Amino acid sequence: MMQYEKQVNAIVEFIKAGEKERNDFKLGVEIEHIVVKKESFDSVTYYEEEGIETILKKLALQGAYKPTYEDKYLLGLESDTEVITLEPGGQLEISMPPTMDIREIEANYLRFLKKVIPIVDEQNQLLMAIGYHPRTSIEEVPFNPKPRYQYMADYFKAKGKYAHNMMKGTASLQVVIDYENEEDFVKKFKVANFLSPLLHLITDNAPIFEGKLFEKHSIRNIIWENTDQERSSIVPGTFKSKFGYKEYAEYILNTPPIFIMKEGVFTPTYDKKAKDLIDPYNITNEEISHLLSMVFPDVRVRKYIEIRMGDALPYPLNLGYIALIKGIFYNDIALEYLYEMANNIEEEKVRQAKKDIVEKGFEGRYKCKVIMDFIPVLFDLAKKGLQEEEKAYLKTLENLTRHEKTPALLSKRLIKSKGIESLTWCALNRYGR
Repeated sequence: MMQYEKQVNAIVEFIKAGEKERNDFKLGVEIEHIVVKKESFDSVTYYEEEGIETILKKLALQGAYKPTYEDKYLLGLESDTEVITLEPGGQLEISMPPTMDIREIEANYLRFLKKVIPIVDEQNQLLMAIGYHPRTSIEEVPFNPKPRYQYMADYFKAKGKYAHNMMKGTASLQVVIDYENEEDFVKKFKVANFLSPLLHLITDNAPIFEGKLFEKHSIRNIIWENTDQERSSIVPGTFKSKFGYKEYAEYILNTPPIFIMKEGVFTPTYDKKAKDLIDPYNITNEEISHLLSMVFPDVRVRKYIEIRMGDALPYPLNLGYIALIKGIFYNDIALEYLYEMANNIEEEKVRQAKKDIVEKGFEGRYKCKVIMDFIPVLFDLAKKGLQEEEKAYLKTLENLTRHEKTPALLSKRLIKSKGIESLTWCALNRYGR
């Protein structure tokens, strides 16, 4: 018992170390992309000629990048304005320096596009901001050569039926927020989970699943619900009155970490829980950080809160989503209003709403209301937390959702009338010219 308490306290102290003064609050952004061949919309994989590794090598030649290798393989690049990494199926991810200025996020993102688009143009490819591969079957997408992904792939074989679809097929837009103290952490964590069904729906941008039009809504939501119940969806106990750093730490300790790393060596841990694997007297921050990274709920904690529900969205819709998150979570009026709703809800009601959005979209129900009724409220609340010039970022996404449309619904309508070639509206190539 004493050892367990030490383990809990070590993780609690790690999370607590993420607390920041309000003046130091920032937004972090991670945007994933899927590269496809311009003529066929088949996905470009890591190993092929003019594949993802080639794109990274050509980017590296532009200078100012520090490359990341594992064995002989180039798997990432880092500069002062971006970190470029790869997801398991070769999805190209860019992370930008945390900032509170959405204009700075926009400038950094467009700067990245101006570097990468000429490369994919030259290779007759498209850089897609889309939630799932538009044509290629998941079985035809190889895992990139990062060792941790093979451990994860093997582990997930016995878990959810869509675990490999999650790893190799999806692309997301994740936004990171800060917290001031445990009370602020609890409010933001609960509100983010409460909004999970709505954010899944608003950002739904996966019109195709395994080569066929997906006639329901939010396939990424379905995929995550069928990945691994121990480590995805909603953290159990989130909406209970007693929830905070300690409860999140216990969630981590009672979840298998899949593998651990000691002195640079990966060791699979199978179904052993984290609490049975770590030395409470010698646990390092690096080990804690690894444990926190091996769960994948809708809302995840490191030394910040990751809001993970968003599908990858094309510019400028992605800036609209980032502005929505900022306006809600860095605005006391919006946060308090939504916390009152989140603090009195049963976890099962949130899970049911997630199922409802899949089947009925905006006509699904949540807290005895039609989901569409929540959408204008969210955008109006967000505007209260944004500066005047920032509100403009909301317009495109707001206009789409107020008309009960998602990016995926728009794409499906275009595909039915004009074919898969109409998906070029989700390609970012025009912004790098």
